[in-house]
Amino acid sequence: MTNPPNTLPEKTQTILRHLMWCLLMPILASTPIIKADIFQPSMVIIIDDLGYNLANGLGIVNLPGPITLAVIPHTPHGASLARRGAAADKQIMLHVPMQNHAGIKLGPGGLTLEMKEQEFKKVLHKSMASVPHVEGLNNHMGSALTEKNLPMKWTMDVANELDLFFVDSRTTAASVAWQQAIDLKVPALKRDVFLDNDTSQAALEIQFQKAIEIAREHQFAVLIGHPYPETIKFLSKSLGKLDEAGIKLVSASALIWQLQPHLNAL
Repeated sequence: MTNPPNTLPEKTQTILRHLMWCLLMPILASTPIIKADIFQPSMVIIIDDLGYNLANGLGIVNLPGPITLAVIPHTPHGASLARRGAAADKQIMLHVPMQNHAGIKLGPGGLTLEMKEQEFKKVLHKSMASVPHVEGLNNHMGSALTEKNLPMKWTMDVANELDLFFVDSRTTAASVAWQQAIDLKVPALKRDVFLDNDTSQAALEIQFQKAIEIAREHQFAVLIGHPYPETIKFLSKSLGKLDEAGIKLVSASALIWQLQPHLNAL
């Protein structure tokens, strides 16, 4: 006998997924409690800032494996790279420009502290519409905005509305973005390591090994890089080291849902 089809309304299914995520939050909030034998250590590699340079973007799209692509809205090549990335089985995120302490210009789709709720959400919705295949979002810059609860709540309201996950890029130690995601039941991760603040091959190797050690110790790590030629060159020759280290490369959402079946084992 075959199982009956799932007839729950889509909104009900979304609510149930968010309720399940409520159980997952303590796991992500204190990763050391995850038992070492639950699942193979995993790494998420997110490449930010895609959309302005087509050649560099394609260099990332063409890397092997489930690299997660974070595309800046309203960029000349953002939509094209998102489509090509999705066709290459890469997960697509929206890389949302957010106000920073340095006063760096945000460009189209930028979210600022001066915005009221309606304008803030309208801008974010337009940014979502500019990038196809979006399944999640993370912050581009945002050292000022991610420190404030209210704009982060509005961000998570939109994430909930569109059934998206969130990754806190942690561009400031005072970020409240991840905590707001937890409070509002948005599936979320946060960055562990920046790969390429220094793009020398020696520095890239140090950061990559740091992420590997975090994944070994805590069962997963989130690594963020950028579409620099040096980063592309490094990853093209280094991704194979993950298999050698016993670490599985996964997309952001794959890591999120990978945790679910193991709740009862904790």
